[in-house]
Amino acid sequence: MIEVEIEQLVKEHYDQPKAGILLLSKLGTRLVQKGVWPPEGEKRSLYEIADAMPSLSLVREDEKTSFIPVTLKGDEQRAHVAIADRQKRFFLRGLPRPLLLAFTLGMDDGQRMSVSLEPKVRFRTAPSIEHDMIIVDDDLRLAGLDVTELDEIDINTIARLEANIKTWCGRHDIDPSSLPRARSRQSPKDAAPSPAASPPSSALERLYAAQDPDVARRLIIPADVALALSRMP
Repeated sequence: MIEVEIEQLVKEHYDQPKAGILLLSKLGTRLVQKGVWPPEGEKRSLYEIADAMPSLSLVREDEKTSFIPVTLKGDEQRAHVAIADRQKRFFLRGLPRPLLLAFTLGMDDGQRMSVSLEPKVRFRTAPSIEHDMIIVDDDLRLAGLDVTELDEIDINTIARLEANIKTWCGRHDIDPSSLPRARSRQSPKDAAPSPAASPPSSALERLYAAQDPDVARRLIIPADVALALSRMP
């Protein structure tokens, strides 16, 4: 029975030392890798099957998210802690990737980092700051931090990065709530660039601009490659 396979995988996961939270999506991936999902003739979803198992608990953050921790019955606190930790990352998760990179991308000596928030977010590394750009203060940058997967960064570093961005907003008279938000998937019409929009200023920005927003948020670029692209006109 598929329930036996599911329970076995969940137990094996949490038997590992320092095991993190097991998401329903990861559980599905492991079942597929074992070649047992989907079972022939099974019409129920994995959520429906796991949710009906008396040995397991599924804890949802809300009805709109795919972040669904799976735990053994009685260990639900593990899921609540994971959800609370995820919610602490809400501010950063909503910010456009170019803004996060402006605070974390490494730079050569003599370079300054700056950003423009309108008409869209873009960053620039150069020896000087253009008049329409806002400097990203060196003491607020966490150079070298990989922000590809925010959920994998320890919560203390997340708190520091959020505090730095909000401090930067205070220094430059920017309301943090007014910062541009990361865009969700758009229709081709909505995604069409405005004629008045400023063109990307580097190869790295052009690479991100060419991607669907959902793809761009998951795009993984090694730090050395990202740095090289950021310097290419």
